[in-house]
Amino acid sequence: MARWAVPVAVVLVVFAFVATPALARKKQTEYGTWNVSVTPDSDAAARGEKATKDTLLLQQGVFRSEAWYMYGFTSAGYKIHGSDFAVDTESRQNGKIRWTGLITGDAIAGRMVWTRKDGTVLSYTFSGSRAEVEKSKKKH
Repeated sequence: MARWAVPVAVVLVVFAFVATPALARKKQTEYGTWNVSVTPDSDAAARGEKATKDTLLLQQGVFRSEAWYMYGFTSAGYKIHGSDFAVDTESRQNGKIRWTGLITGDAIAGRMVWTRKDGTVLSYTFSGSRAEVEKSKKKH
């Protein structure tokens, strides 16, 4: 019985050393600051919504939109599955925003759906890249 214990223990130790750094890197793919352009769809544009620039922060499981934070949308915990993320932010005065997106390397893109307090639903797309400061940190 002890003959198989040593080889199994060796395999487990090797796996722990190899897998742990790989899993840690994968988990932090989304971390960072992202400069994005947010563009309303045709229905939202017809209602007077304009394209805008935004800075998205995804760090340690918390999401924040700098532009929408000014309108009372709070930071919120996000969920990530592979390269896809989703988060729901809320404002007492302005309703809810659902952000969904895909992160590939230094690029980010996705959809933002704002449900106003009166029930109006406005849809936007967003795309952009990791902030330059983040890119230089990532290379070092």
